[in-house]
Amino acid sequence: MKDKTPHNSQWVIVTFNRPVMWTRNEDEVWMFTPKRRYVLNANQLGNLGDYIHTISDLRTSAFYKPLMAGQATLAGSSVLIERYRERGIGDLLFLTGPMNYLKFLSGGEVNIDAYALADRGVILANHPALQYRATLAGPLQYDDLQHYDYHWFVDTATEYDEEPDQLNVYDALYKTLGLDPATVPAEYKRPNIVLEDADIKNLDQFLYFTWLEKKLDLRKSGYYVVAPLARGSLRSASYQMWIDVINQLKTRRPVVVVGSLGGRVPTTDMEAGEFNQHMNQAGPNVVNALRSPPMPLRVLASIISRATAVGCLDSGPLYVAQALRVPAVSVWGPHDPGVRIGYDQDYMNLAVWSQDKCRRCPCYSYDRFPAEKCPQ
Repeated sequence: MKDKTPHNSQWVIVTFNRPVMWTRNEDEVWMFTPKRRYVLNANQLGNLGDYIHTISDLRTSAFYKPLMAGQATLAGSSVLIERYRERGIGDLLFLTGPMNYLKFLSGGEVNIDAYALADRGVILANHPALQYRATLAGPLQYDDLQHYDYHWFVDTATEYDEEPDQLNVYDALYKTLGLDPATVPAEYKRPNIVLEDADIKNLDQFLYFTWLEKKLDLRKSGYYVVAPLARGSLRSASYQMWIDVINQLKTRRPVVVVGSLGGRVPTTDMEAGEFNQHMNQAGPNVVNALRSPPMPLRVLASIISRATAVGCLDSGPLYVAQALRVPAVSVWGPHDPGVRIGYDQDYMNLAVWSQDKCRRCPCYSYDRFPAEKCPQ
């Protein structure tokens, strides 16, 4: 029988029997040292097994104080938040609504620290709900938990749920905090991003180089942003569809195409590299900003912030646009958009999921897909 253990379901305390260097991504390497205790996700330990000295469950440990916001005294307290770090920028942005609500409940007097991978955590830079206006990086040491009044460890929300009546992601997050989601106003069920002067300088630089290369003054013409890539094939649309869309949009105003060509970019009707060649040859009104390594997140956010509209999938750029209140037309695959953007009708009304194309839409298609669920 296939293993049905929930993904990333257990936070554990780990010690190591020797020093270990763990490369988390191209820009971040963690150093584990013996005799220190670290908080990790159980499914992260596969490559570290030979180095593990002890392992225990965080939930039954002495220092762990789970945050039950409905019962906690938040004013003047300190709260530590960690989201399972392999999740994408959308999952980090989902946390901003609850963080803002915790700030509201405390009268602005709660101090929040959040851990994230450095390259993703920058999306929360300058966020007013965070104590240092930035996320913390590096491995979390268990002994540091005693310096906080409460902890909120988020392993999963709804990303692996396959039931048609799954909760909205914000409702699921509020339930883990011991709150009745129905009592939380909709304004705290959406993400937000705060731009700063450095982000505006990034945008100015992008506009300047676009003018040098393409002789397009995007400040005058306005522009669309199209984000055609997602990390999973289930969430991806055909590249030819995007080519057709971009060819239509470019007759109205310039189109900036963004996305990361590295990593697990799926092949649909063509390879991502072939699609990139099409974008390079798409003409003077298309700015191809597909990159490997990807464009820095703060640069991406600044470009989206001034867009006329964004065309995208259920992926990070959608939630960046939503956080910045930029109109976005989104195309959905295995999730009902209601479980992500359902409380924000401005964006829900621009979500495209066509039940006339497939009676199983949305299909929640993680398990045994497509062999058993959708053989055609």
